[in-house]
Amino acid sequence: MKRLSATRVLSALSTVMVTVLMTGCLGTAEPSKQELILGAWEASAQGQSFVLTYSASEVAIGSSGMSFHYEWVDNDHIRLDALGQSVITEVEFTTPDVMIQRSSQGTQTLRRAN
Repeated sequence: MKRLSATRVLSALSTVMVTVLMTGCLGTAEPSKQELILGAWEASAQGQSFVLTYSASEVAIGSSGMSFHYEWVDNDHIRLDALGQSVITEVEFTTPDVMIQRSSQGTQTLRRAN
């Protein structure tokens, strides 16, 4: 029976550990847009700054008590129902803390509120 040297055992063990770590890293999925949108976002319009807070199906506007229903129509677009109008908006995340929304009404850049 052959004896394995400590160097060979350590080398084999290192190879296995690196493979396991790489597999774990590759298997980690990035959060979806549906997950990233959740939470509070700083926005501005017409010179006014405010915070929009997104839940899974509603967006609340600051501390006004107003909220509007929204739903995902596909992986990149939401339909917002506000004040009797329905608007389809493209949602893009340039980073997890910067969201860009584009619609027929223009482009809005939002930053995650702290």
